[in-house]
Amino acid sequence: MSEKKQRKVIPFPNLSERLVDKGLDALKNKRFKEALPLFYEVLELGEDRAEIHLGIALCLMELGDLNEAKTVCKKMLHEDIGDYFTVLQVYLTILIQLRQYEEVQQTIEAVLQENHLPHDQAEHFYKLLDFSRKMNEDEGSIFEEDDDESEPGEPKLLLDTINQQVAYIQSLKDRNVSRHMQKLQTILKNPESHPVVQSMILHLLMENETAKEVKVAKFGHMMAVVPSELEDLSEMPFTKKVLNALDDILGQENPSLYEAVKEIWIRHLYVLFPFLPEPPEARLWAAALHYTGYEMHGISAPAEEVCDSYDIAQDELVQAVKKIYEIEEISYLQI
Repeated sequence: MSEKKQRKVIPFPNLSERLVDKGLDALKNKRFKEALPLFYEVLELGEDRAEIHLGIALCLMELGDLNEAKTVCKKMLHEDIGDYFTVLQVYLTILIQLRQYEEVQQTIEAVLQENHLPHDQAEHFYKLLDFSRKMNEDEGSIFEEDDDESEPGEPKLLLDTINQQVAYIQSLKDRNVSRHMQKLQTILKNPESHPVVQSMILHLLMENETAKEVKVAKFGHMMAVVPSELEDLSEMPFTKKVLNALDDILGQENPSLYEAVKEIWIRHLYVLFPFLPEPPEARLWAAALHYTGYEMHGISAPAEEVCDSYDIAQDELVQAVKKIYEIEEISYLQI
């Protein structure tokens, strides 16, 4: 019997390029679960471009795998892969989310010693350095002090940037939040605060069953709420009404897309929390999510057909879709 000739696997022409483009498109549209395996597949094909490694790091970070994202960024920095300061910014963001402030300080100080800091980014990095030093001096004492006893400049130091606010909120998860209500309320009442940061605070207070009334200013509206009385997003009647209407149509047409759109809806509500979308019409928002989901995934979905399916007016659909995109744009913190 003759020996079988060894077969050589020949990849499709431009396969790597197509996978990269598809991965970057998914990343741009915040479909991180879809983008990540595409980037890994490109690496397996022998491609070793900076945008692939950075895409992997960003996906891992957004999906919550911070330690693995840190490893990827560290490798990129050590091996000089990609734009150094772009990677450095992502790396520092990950370290702050991990509350590894000592490493933040050491990293920035090393960059300063080499005099490599771009002028247009100097202020940002100096603020991060100042913050990390403060955290490292006595992390416990910074957050255990009563607000009334804080130094006049301390709240501004801690809460001046989104980075600092997120780190501050995360540090309170295992602490007595009642000591920090003044600072938290300052962020909640400030209409210039990032809505996601405000939602993080509200959920922190909900977890702590805070029964003290707080005021929240978002999107031109003010509301007084008692965190312990707020409902979980997934349990809110309006959340369920919209998902039920969406499931009746999109869930039957395209179950996998329904699951993806469901994530968009929960994220949308999280940003708005504790407010609800206006107008509070379930079928309208189900239709808008249906249309947006198809559009984000590059699938044709005529507006007229969607409107007919959900029995809504086309001008209402257009406005609701616009709002979904606006909220989606700010739903991920750029820190």
